[in-house]
Amino acid sequence: MTQSAASQSVQHLEDFLSVQLIDRSKRPFVLTVEGQKFYDGLSGVLRQFDALVDEVRLGSDPTGDELTGHVLVGSIYSMGLSYIPILQEKFQAQNPAATFASQLAHPHEVYRMVEQGSVDFGMVSYPDQNHPSLLTTLWRHESMILVASPRHRLAGLGKIKPEVLNQVGLVAFMSNLRIRQEIDKELRNVGVTMRVVVELDNLDSVKHAAIVNSGVAFLPSLTVQNELTAGSLKVIQCEGLELTRPLGIIQRRDVSMSRAARSFLELMMKNRDWEQENPNSPDHDAHVKSVPSSSAETLSTKQEPVKQPSMAGG
Repeated sequence: MTQSAASQSVQHLEDFLSVQLIDRSKRPFVLTVEGQKFYDGLSGVLRQFDALVDEVRLGSDPTGDELTGHVLVGSIYSMGLSYIPILQEKFQAQNPAATFASQLAHPHEVYRMVEQGSVDFGMVSYPDQNHPSLLTTLWRHESMILVASPRHRLAGLGKIKPEVLNQVGLVAFMSNLRIRQEIDKELRNVGVTMRVVVELDNLDSVKHAAIVNSGVAFLPSLTVQNELTAGSLKVIQCEGLELTRPLGIIQRRDVSMSRAARSFLELMMKNRDWEQENPNSPDHDAHVKSVPSSSAETLSTKQEPVKQPSMAGG
């Protein structure tokens, strides 16, 4: 569309709704609160329309048609950076006519996107099973490891007992984050009191603080693979500490997803075992090890209960 045609269309919309959708006083233009609400709502409506068209065209026999359509996923940063690139590569290799994109955001934003229908589904840690409008499915439990700079005094001790961690400096997450609350609970369970040296609100900041030897840190193993390989971080093994956080998929209960979105979900459920999560495994450079297809779940009809893990992330 030309700029004038687009401006005229927006003006007609604003006249029809009797509200201003775009704040033209700012450069570049930004949506007003009403404009954002209208955009988010229409995104969900159009995604439902595309899914309906897809289903009607396929009829009762979808097996003979090439998979097309667009998949849009909302994800927390850690899952989006660790898992989505490999899953996307596998999905598009199998379905070259389909397209895929992801939006990375903080957990509350992922929930908002799913609730409003602006994404097909969301990927979050420690998913809320009691959400009134969302269906939650456990994807996998992700291992958490204790890491430190190779210059840290614990880095060369080998496997340690929990009491060695007493009063050791900890690079911690903010106290209002679920990941911090679960770490604190697990430390209490093994009778350990650590000394918090700094509180941070994201994985990257915690990882960087550990690298510069501010203290030890508990982090998802996949998020520190590059640092472990490069030698800027080392794993500290501690007896009795086997920490995980649950990763899950959230979707609206009252919305049918397109065939492309369902296909991506099926791919995720068939690929829940990641060899490179174990830095001591000889196969840790492998991308994804598929589990038998019989373990995959039909997400639109079945909800797997999330087991209580030792530790969860926000």
